[in-house]
Amino acid sequence: MKKYKNKAFTLAEATLTLFVLSVIAAVMIPAAVNVSPDQFRTALRNAYSMTSSTINTLINNENLYPSKELISDSILIPKGFLYNTTGTKHTFDSNNKITTYSETNDIAWEYEALLKNCKCTSSTKLVNAFCCSLNVSAASCTSTICKFTTNNGMYWTVTQNSSITTANRDTTPILYVEVDLNGNGKPNSKTATSPDQYKFSVYYNGRIELFTSSTADEYNTSSEKAREYLETPTKNKKKT
Repeated sequence: MKKYKNKAFTLAEATLTLFVLSVIAAVMIPAAVNVSPDQFRTALRNAYSMTSSTINTLINNENLYPSKELISDSILIPKGFLYNTTGTKHTFDSNNKITTYSETNDIAWEYEALLKNCKCTSSTKLVNAFCCSLNVSAASCTSTICKFTTNNGMYWTVTQNSSITTANRDTTPILYVEVDLNGNGKPNSKTATSPDQYKFSVYYNGRIELFTSSTADEYNTSSEKAREYLETPTKNKKKT
């Protein structure tokens, strides 16, 4: 009858095996991490898409923002986002002519439905409507500004420009949308090599542009980076 001896690695062999595995791990793990997609590029595109789709939906809502230019021979409705009333009936004079413009009850009902169970109800019509169109987890609002966090962890500050009129509407944004892509996460900067804070300008007719300022403004730096991120296809990028 043959006898079998139990064979095992010697201590030297086991040590050598662990050393080889550690070398392979040291080479492969950083390589796998370094080719991961640029998180800020992807997050910015997501934020821009959320802003663009929300603005497009609102501006094309015929109840909230009617496309009619006139409701009578003499009463003009400010087209687009300048139409800021929210739910009263038309006012008539003694001759049964409209003296002030306003939306009908249908529009008032739609606006109320949009704000139902929403965390943003104390700001302007446009700020509230923008906020309530997103999945918001927490919000703090004043008369013209709403700061809120969406379920994807982005932190937003949306501000109504109260100085816009029918005279300057083509050149002056009616809404500013600022977003921090990762909330409280670093770098919390508009000027870093890869900034996480960006700003969009929204006009009365729904046009959206990256914010730019003729004077010194930190957002000018992140706007330049945003152009690169939004115009260049997403690619895997090695970290430096």
